[in-house]
Amino acid sequence: MSSDSGSAARNPDAGDTAPVALAARNLVAGYGDVAVVHGVDIDVAGGRVTAVVGPNGAGKSTLLKAILGIARVMGGQILLEGQDVTGRGLEQLARRGVGYVPQVDDVFDSMRVSENLAMGGYLLDKRTRAERFEQVLDIFPDLRGKLRRYVGSMSGGERKMTALARALMLEPSVLILDEPTAGLSPALTSTVLQEQVRVLADRGNAMLLVEQKAHAALEMSDWAYVMIGGQVAKSARAAEVLADPAMGELFLGGRARLPDDAKPPDDAKPPDDSQLPDDSQLPNGSEVSS
Repeated sequence: MSSDSGSAARNPDAGDTAPVALAARNLVAGYGDVAVVHGVDIDVAGGRVTAVVGPNGAGKSTLLKAILGIARVMGGQILLEGQDVTGRGLEQLARRGVGYVPQVDDVFDSMRVSENLAMGGYLLDKRTRAERFEQVLDIFPDLRGKLRRYVGSMSGGERKMTALARALMLEPSVLILDEPTAGLSPALTSTVLQEQVRVLADRGNAMLLVEQKAHAALEMSDWAYVMIGGQVAKSARAAEVLADPAMGELFLGGRARLPDDAKPPDDAKPPDDSQLPDDSQLPNGSEVSS
């Protein structure tokens, strides 16, 4: 598909003409010779939160890893501002405006908050890093009084705020978040999603969010993709997905089916994500997360 396809939103029913910052086109990806993601198309628009939800083993994390150059792309394209960046690694994407906050190892526990932010700006010169430091603290003012605290002593919500602030140091236009509320209480989940992720989208960032806590994610997202069996089973406004009784059954553990015309070939059934290598076993791990 032409790179021009990334220049405008492809959700005609959304009534939303926000430009697409990040897109996947007919993406096939996995590990080794095993495809986990089959022919996926997604759009992530600026100033919007786009959520990818679905049951365990649906291919959500593999989709993110393919976008980030960690999982193998076997077919299709990744487009950033309309330009093909398929297979580019984390550092190359960071230089082009993509920030990444992984599910684990998203901060350095043994370092202070200020040191974590400085590490996030590792590509910047000293003067620019200092200016960006102040800008990030303006976005997350609660961190100003915690700059000398060691991250390992902080609460889950404070740690996630530090991880987001660290990712913002390079002033990305796109932020990719993998399970940002993992291990957090319902109250902290709401804080992270509503007071941190939503705020960043409202400031203009394109936010791509994979989240297992589907209900909480859909409540604050603009658009949602529901993945089942490595494919997109539904693409709609997040509120519409949230109100769909079939989606409620899916997220409450019911057995979901893809439409007959959307099933992958019998010889291409993906393994469960839990059987796949985690980030620490893959190349280009989370050391460069901005």
